[in-house]
Amino acid sequence: MALSLYAALGWGWGWLPCMLLAMVGGALLGAVSGLLKSYCNVNEVISGIMLNWIVLYLTNMLLTRVKEDTSPYTFVLAHKNASAILPSLGLGSLFNGNQYVGLALPLSILIAVLVWVVLEKTRFGYELRATGNNKNAAKYCGMAEKRNIILTLAISGALAGMGAAMLYLTGYEQWQCSTSSVPGMGFNGIAAAFLGGLNPFGAILASFFIQHITAGGAYVDKSMYCAQISDLISSLIIYLCGFVLFMKYALNTAIARREEKTALAAKKETEAPPDGADTEKGGDQ
Repeated sequence: MALSLYAALGWGWGWLPCMLLAMVGGALLGAVSGLLKSYCNVNEVISGIMLNWIVLYLTNMLLTRVKEDTSPYTFVLAHKNASAILPSLGLGSLFNGNQYVGLALPLSILIAVLVWVVLEKTRFGYELRATGNNKNAAKYCGMAEKRNIILTLAISGALAGMGAAMLYLTGYEQWQCSTSSVPGMGFNGIAAAFLGGLNPFGAILASFFIQHITAGGAYVDKSMYCAQISDLISSLIIYLCGFVLFMKYALNTAIARREEKTALAAKKETEAPPDGADTEKGGDQ
């Protein structure tokens, strides 16, 4: 995000190179997390959170150069460089004249379709899923598990960079250079992924649902509900979805063990001699 916004406000770039620059920056950060996971066994969630904090302060330092003199916010993109605004494609008329609806919407859907095709219909996607499920099993099956981990996190970082660029290149928000905490959009992404069943198509619908909760939290009656009610709901969704996945894993494991015991018992009964076989053999002798 920082790279795309700085390129738009400081260098006067158009929206396409700004978005590509954001994707490259996100891919590099994701690759760093992948390298730490592959070669140092550092949990990707922990390394990702630590990188978020580092990037937050680097972003503040970089975007301070393109902020307004009388406020901590960056320049208004539409006033400074209109060529960096994403094309509207006339989609705003379909959403009650919303000027911020444009290329980002169909592009997000297209990316989700592309991700599904890669994961479900290609050998590369199969290897990524296999490595994600069990990297040791993937290794012993001849897959390059370290490469797959790095590529997975690099691609994820690139898509995250694209998402952030699409948010700020619509002109919807300005970055506040005095921000002292990591924005919660990434955690909303986790909630959307879980709620969508870890499926690209499900994530689209879940994202709309989560965003409606987030946007609606700004309009609730503050005398009755706390201002962070939307964050609380998103957190509950993450925990509940995680609990469902845990229970699903536990039940599948229990069922697999029961089937294994049943199969072993049936095998022993098949291999055991009939009850009268030993008696008849002894009588013949």
